[in-house]
Amino acid sequence: MNVKRLPLYVLAFATLSATAAQAEDLSFVLVPTISPGVTVTKVEMVRTDLTLTNVQATYVGDGQSAIDKAATTLKAFVGPSTSRPNPLLNLTAITPAGGMVMLSPVAGLVPVEVSMEVEQAPVRTAWKLPLLSESDFFPAGSTVYVLNLVKATDAASNLQLYNIGTLAATCSVKVMRPKGSVIEERDGITVPAVGVTGIPDILSKVPAAVAEGINVAVTCDMPFYALGAYPATNRWNSRVEYPVTTLPTGLSAVTLDSRPGTFFRVVQGNSDLHIPVNLDPDTHYHRLSIDFDVAVKDPNGFVVFRNVIGMFRHGGRRFGKTLYFGSFENFGKQKYVIDVGTPFIETTLKRNFPLRGGHTYHFSITLNNDQRSLHYVITNESGGVVTDILGGLYNDFNVFQGNAPIIEIGLGGVADNAYFPPFGWAFRNFQLVATK
Repeated sequence: MNVKRLPLYVLAFATLSATAAQAEDLSFVLVPTISPGVTVTKVEMVRTDLTLTNVQATYVGDGQSAIDKAATTLKAFVGPSTSRPNPLLNLTAITPAGGMVMLSPVAGLVPVEVSMEVEQAPVRTAWKLPLLSESDFFPAGSTVYVLNLVKATDAASNLQLYNIGTLAATCSVKVMRPKGSVIEERDGITVPAVGVTGIPDILSKVPAAVAEGINVAVTCDMPFYALGAYPATNRWNSRVEYPVTTLPTGLSAVTLDSRPGTFFRVVQGNSDLHIPVNLDPDTHYHRLSIDFDVAVKDPNGFVVFRNVIGMFRHGGRRFGKTLYFGSFENFGKQKYVIDVGTPFIETTLKRNFPLRGGHTYHFSITLNNDQRSLHYVITNESGGVVTDILGGLYNDFNVFQGNAPIIEIGLGGVADNAYFPPFGWAFRNFQLVATK
């Protein structure tokens, strides 16, 4: 559950908040720097007693240490799911910018997941944030790679380094081209004890005005973590960039399923199709690509939402399932909704556009385990982009405890008098490709 007892050597700091020091459990939430005032950070909790609400939270900003910080008492509240055993904790009020939040809840109240949403009404993009215990930090002396940093003409990715050691850490970074050659090296970077250091100009030596796929290698002499963020001027394009212990190289693609022509026509009595994603349980997969065409038909009667496509696996915190994504169309409002799979935070991405009857659209959906991203693109018959949505992948799609993903198209029936199958739609030319 991403929770571990705070090490005694950290508790020994007399200047550490007394309330935090007395707590038995401590979790670390790592918050990237996007743009001040535009992010909402929510933590899902689980509790054994419905009366439990109090959490001691200590915010540590760039260049700061937790050792001389006082904790703030926050209260968990019932979130949009109305599940009282799964309340939410809103960290927005104490996180003016990126940094680290140390959480010490009362016994019986445990954090389990963090979602960061960029802007509201609608949410521009959303990403799952690291929720770590002490053991989840990388060992001193190891090297990790923060993937896919971006440089544009008006914005560039930053880098944040996190240290939970009792002394200040000394770190080094290498900025690397996609094929591995080094652009710049920086040594002697100091990160305060139990603290954070931000590097906003990490791509300043990248010679091109526009670049993607830049990786940064990070090594520190204390237990550490590294995280990047792209604070795009157009906040729809903001992203979080995550570390991996090994650069993904020498990848190969394998086609898991191919269905040319019309493979599914949604009609009464046959409105729900399940497609198994036949992944090898002993293989680590990096990407999964779902491509298909769909001929859209307007409804003959009343509908609210029409389910299009989603992916889930058996086993999880809500209804015994884990959702990778679910997507549906609000026909009357010409709105498209993508549920990113937070069962109780209920983070969704919404875009306004119509899917017009009598037209055919191409869907391209890419899930990336390394970059923890979901890229959802719809184009029209002429190749014009209808929508292009980049958000976080909240659940790794590799086989888990014997359960592989299942793709679901359509819906078995009307649910809650609001969710309908997309009757009359014809799905064509399905391709499912995994990269390992």
